[in-house]
Order: sequence, then structure tokens, then C-alpha cells
Amino acid sequence: MTPPAKKSESCTATLRLADSDQIQGLFACIQCEDADVSIEGDSLTVSVRGESLSDLRARLNSALRSLQAASEALISVDASQGPSTRGE
Repeated sequence: MTPPAKKSESCTATLRLADSDQIQGLFACIQCEDADVSIEGDSLTVSVRGESLSDLRARLNSALRSLQAASEALISVDASQGPSTRGE
């Protein structure tokens, strides 16, 4: 186990979202954030880097809020289109 980072050390957090129908929409949304984003198969990977723990927390907060807003918007759009016709 690596020791915890000091407050003044740069650090990275990585978030992986898998098996979501919203991967492409979330990918498009997170492009405006200061993060490294990639799609691998059916997973979205978001890596956020900060120059300190405080900086990382702020950047990660921003990225997570963007993902949450995008997810809620995509859910709303899906709901307004009525029942899914994927099986047809």
C-alpha cells in the first residue's frame, strides 16, 4: 500500500464508469473539463490530476458535477421520448 499523499504533492484520481447506455453522452460532456477521458469498450475512464490534494478535490468536484448534470439531462431526454424501442 502506498503511503498517503502529502497536501502539497501532485496526485491523480481515476474514475471508471462501466456498462452505461450514456457513455457517449457523458464522454461528450466531460470534454470541457480539465481531465483525461477515454472510452475503452463499454467503459468511460476519467482521470483528474491536481497539483495538491486541495486542487485535486476541486477539479474532481467539477468533473463529477459535470457528469451528474449530463447524466440527469440524458435521463430526462430518454424519459421524454417515451418507452424504449430497443428490442424492436
